[in-house]
Amino acid sequence: MATAVRLKTKTDKTSRPTGNPVSQLELVELLHKRAVNEVIIVEVDPGRFQMQPIVAWRFGRSVLIGSSGQPRTFRSLETLITHLKTLGIGRTLVRLELLD
Repeated sequence: MATAVRLKTKTDKTSRPTGNPVSQLELVELLHKRAVNEVIIVEVDPGRFQMQPIVAWRFGRSVLIGSSGQPRTFRSLETLITHLKTLGIGRTLVRLELLD
């Protein structure tokens, strides 16, 4: 009689599939069209942050995707702020969600 062994896998918030991925090029275009209502910076792990824009004609949050196809994470808020300014964030509302 064979027994089934279940491997425990670590579920990581950054590896979850996203419903609305958006590339950096798409995000820049959406920002210039003023189609981004809000950008939410989410702390997914201690000291690791993701950018999740809310686009006017999409339902829910989108997630910024890196060149590897995975959600882009930032290790520093300073780096993320510089990146937002480089993208041309302008007067778009930015919200920060931290872990408990």
